[in-house]
Amino acid sequence: MSKEVQYTSNPLNFPNLLVPKKTMSYQRWWESTVKSDNPDFWKSNKDTVTHGEYVVDFYYKLKVLINESGYVIEDEKQFKDEIATLIYHLSNEE
Repeated sequence: MSKEVQYTSNPLNFPNLLVPKKTMSYQRWWESTVKSDNPDFWKSNKDTVTHGEYVVDFYYKLKVLINESGYVIEDEKQFKDEIATLIYHLSNEE
């Protein structure tokens, strides 16, 4: 018998991870450049990639995988917002 998971607090609260508290606003973070120690990490026509560009690229690649696996995203706007929020909260930029 399996139990359904019930959240008792914000599921995006990661007290057991070493994720710095955010001081940068979401909008500023979205427009800021992703930092990488590996200069060849991004295969892009541009020199830099913003967090927003990264999130959009990640979302569409994830969406393809989900759809190819036979699943349907019922509320794409909500799903996209949750993906972006998760990446923002887990990013190293403060």
